[in-house]
Amino acid sequence: MLFVFGFSRIGQAATIPFTFELTYDVLVVGVPSPSTLTLPTTVSGSGSFAPFGRAIYAEAGTVTFESSPSGELVTSTVTNNLIASFNGGTDTFTGTHSHVFGVSDTWTIMGGTGVFSGATGFATPSSTFIEPSGNPDPNFVGTVVNSGSGQITAPGLSAVPEPAMYGLFGIALGAVVFAKRKRLI
Repeated sequence: MLFVFGFSRIGQAATIPFTFELTYDVLVVGVPSPSTLTLPTTVSGSGSFAPFGRAIYAEAGTVTFESSPSGELVTSTVTNNLIASFNGGTDTFTGTHSHVFGVSDTWTIMGGTGVFSGATGFATPSSTFIEPSGNPDPNFVGTVVNSGSGQITAPGLSAVPEPAMYGLFGIALGAVVFAKRKRLI
């Protein structure tokens, strides 16, 4: 039984589904123009990831604009590197955030530290943009409230056993006790 229950998890990476809710500020350095359509961007904020807990969240990369039919420059794509930091930075996962406005919004998880070391996975965020009011910082674009779900796989993660596993363990334990009793009689 030790072999079945004790060693079956050795070397296996757990895949954990998660949900998240984040609030972060978006900064874009510069003003887009027909000759400068791609600008640096940063994101910083915090939120929670169930079942992992509270996190500090950040992104850095670029935002690209395109000309709308009216001639106005509008956001087209965001390509950022992301990091979600847990437990004071002990555990982090990293990856990329690719957002094509009106088409797709995806995270690709490609690494990490601590329990997320060697992590892979993905998430699908859904964003709500809040326009700034009266902010003197010309780089401040606004605040985003972001929620979504995904899954992450890493050798340092432990899956919570399913209730059926407890039932199987109980049956196995009962069989061992029964066998021991038979020997004693």
